[in-house]
Amino acid sequence: MNRIQTNSGNIFHALLMRCLADRHQPTDEEIDLVAGKIWHESRGSATGQPWLDVARGSDAHRQMIQAATMALTP
Repeated sequence: MNRIQTNSGNIFHALLMRCLADRHQPTDEEIDLVAGKIWHESRGSATGQPWLDVARGSDAHRQMIQAATMALTP
């Protein structure tokens, strides 16, 4: 099973609360996890392409990382 799908809603909400309420600076791994969730719920569900198959450095990858960073940065 795709790691993004497994409890991703719970993980995302807990991480979001931790970052915003506790002013936690997200790690690269946490940003990647959230970027993968954003990808899965937007473009990935339409294309069927898993987040892990999105080429690092591509426009799509950068956009998802930027969106995740903005979502998690206090």
